[in-house]
Amino acid sequence: MHPGRHLCAAGKARCLRMSIAGDAALAVPLESRNAGGGGPIAGQYQLRERLGRGSAAEVFRAVDLEGGHDVAVKIAAADGRKQHQRIRDEAAVLAGLHHPSIVRLVAQGVMTGGGAYSGRPFLVEELALGESLAETIRVQSPRHGDVARWARGLFEALAHLHARGLVHRDIKPANLMLSGLRRSPVRIIDFGIAAAAGSAPEPGISSGTVHYMSPEQASGGVAEPSWDVYAMGLVLLELLTGSKAFPGTAIESLVARTLRSPEIPDHLGDWAVLLRSLTAMDPKERPTAAHASAMAARLIPVVPSPSQDSPDKPRGLVAAGQCRTVRVFPSRRHRQQA
Repeated sequence: MHPGRHLCAAGKARCLRMSIAGDAALAVPLESRNAGGGGPIAGQYQLRERLGRGSAAEVFRAVDLEGGHDVAVKIAAADGRKQHQRIRDEAAVLAGLHHPSIVRLVAQGVMTGGGAYSGRPFLVEELALGESLAETIRVQSPRHGDVARWARGLFEALAHLHARGLVHRDIKPANLMLSGLRRSPVRIIDFGIAAAAGSAPEPGISSGTVHYMSPEQASGGVAEPSWDVYAMGLVLLELLTGSKAFPGTAIESLVARTLRSPEIPDHLGDWAVLLRSLTAMDPKERPTAAHASAMAARLIPVVPSPSQDSPDKPRGLVAAGQCRTVRVFPSRRHRQQA
């Protein structure tokens, strides 16, 4: 069974456990919380079980009554101004983004019908059925070639976001979801605290996750695309090593990154050079997301063409472990990803 999905019977209710919107939680049948007051959301989506819950929102699976794919419905978790504004802001950000590696907005509105969430804003988005990279890190050591493919698509998505003058501000493994699709194997979710580049942090508003913040973000500076580049560098390092770059308590982690760069093992080869560039202390030394995507692409193993196969092997077949890799950098020191 897929590790990101668990189906169980609870009477006649179907429960679904999946990593979604940052906080994975055991799904709760909708019958236990009268979220929608019984009517369809946006005129066509019927809420089912709850998939996750965080401080700002709850996420439900919903079925399309018109026969389309299931979707995720994110509803403000509390009846407060900040939570409501966060949902509205996320919907506005997603409405302007169109990239295969970014979760797609389907609809938005305000809950009606007199249920527990009546009057709260919601957004309907594409349902990411795979596990998060946080779950991947816990259960396996992904192949370097797979990590390179994921990195290419994720940096392309960040370049799309940055080109529109926005910064995600919360890049972390839990917000990166495997999709199972070749074109976009990983998707970025949860744009709830995305902000315009150059904007100052707002009092009382969370600005990211401590273990993946850049030194500038940890210091409370203005939002910059280089924050996302740095955070993605820490995510990739964790995927390749299985360990957080700056472990410990929140305070220990924050202080450590302001004093030193993350420790990157030399045995990672070209990856080590790339990661050191992504996580440079000086944000000006980090590559753009677009540049990083191109560099990550060069780390993807190349399958030899039939003309490169030896005569005694069937055409088009390559022995396991014999894929040719392309060296990304010359022997001297060079710079890396975003």
